[in-house]
Amino acid sequence: MKTNIFFLGVLLILISCDKKEKKSSDIIVDLNVSKIDNPFSKSMSPLVFLDSIKGEFKGIINKDSSFVTYLNTVRSRDLKNAIKKGELKKQTAESTITKIYALSGFNKGKQYYIIDRNGNKDFSDDELVEFSKSITQNENYRDSFSIKSIIITKLSGGNFHNQETYLQFLPAPNYFTYEKETDEEKFKNSLQLAALKHDFLYGTFKANNDEYGVGVNNGLFGDEIIFKKSNTNFHPPNHQLFAKYKPKDTVKFDDKYFRIDSLSIYPPKLVINEINNVNVLYGFRTNEISQNYVINDLSGGSTTIKDLAKEKGFLLLDFWGTWCLPCKELTPELVNLHQKYSDDIQFASLAFELDPKPVLEYTKTNQMNWYNGIIKGKPKSGNMSSPIIGGLRIECYPTFIIMDSNLNILYRTCGGGDNYLGLKTFLKSKFE
Repeated sequence: MKTNIFFLGVLLILISCDKKEKKSSDIIVDLNVSKIDNPFSKSMSPLVFLDSIKGEFKGIINKDSSFVTYLNTVRSRDLKNAIKKGELKKQTAESTITKIYALSGFNKGKQYYIIDRNGNKDFSDDELVEFSKSITQNENYRDSFSIKSIIITKLSGGNFHNQETYLQFLPAPNYFTYEKETDEEKFKNSLQLAALKHDFLYGTFKANNDEYGVGVNNGLFGDEIIFKKSNTNFHPPNHQLFAKYKPKDTVKFDDKYFRIDSLSIYPPKLVINEINNVNVLYGFRTNEISQNYVINDLSGGSTTIKDLAKEKGFLLLDFWGTWCLPCKELTPELVNLHQKYSDDIQFASLAFELDPKPVLEYTKTNQMNWYNGIIKGKPKSGNMSSPIIGGLRIECYPTFIIMDSNLNILYRTCGGGDNYLGLKTFLKSKFE
């Protein structure tokens, strides 16, 4: 029971604090690369084809049916930004190897790849991985490819450093889709490789005399931080107590509050400190209090979620989009729920869209006869700049959140299937 309680306070913004916070001594958490019990979504990155096989590469097999590809270990934009800021010299950036090279091809009726794990541009001293060109048609084909530990070059604070990573290199002939392609392009694209990242940073620390574990990852939405009791597993993403924190967030461990003070990727360290004199705290998870966000309807008018919630005492927020197939699949279910519980709870569907017109058409056609609003943003962009999207950490669509008139978050879930059944079960237990 105590394991579940400690999580009840992933909190974002500290307000109404006239007194200065008193910090206890910092808790410094050393982080190390791990791939065990990874709580984060694994990211897949495609390898890029070189235009031609240059003379600097050795150990080429069947040159007429092979291509050299590479994976950047440092994003080009990060290099450019570091140079622009004066943190890094252009000559240093150009002379530092920030790529993992691979040879991908066909030979003697088999598809193969070789990863240049030692970075010497010689494929003859690395492992040859052979497989059938139709292997990706098998449902569990990924199990045929092992996860490799590789030392790569990373960039942090304008300085290069070496770091271990765990990557699984996979054939990905359908990673990109093309309307028209020549036979030569089709052959080349059939040799596409992608790297699946399995690792994250992990560390342990003590707070309130209890041992905790923390996972850190740089994801689509920036730095992600997840906590757990050290003798338990991380909660899965659809769990009520799952939450991804960011630097400067406030976390509650049992009955005390801590601030995530800073995160350093190299050397990998997380600094946490206890805070006192906490007045009002706002969060985004079940059993926390939401801020009173302003929202806009489809006609350009505005209101607040508190005003919506006080109409019936309870509010169901539905974050969705016309571009979201799972959201649209659940529309009939949502209409049925509204017909059943409209006297008990205010429904509010908030579409993450650039244009209100398709939202207006869809809601009318599908009889979504409740409050409909729009949050301006580019679908699938990962943009968290909207106060309500960033504040309530809406990273999955659809997301459903139920609040009372005081904006206490009573329930939260994301997606369909069993998660949506959980929402229906909660409404039934609350209003029947």
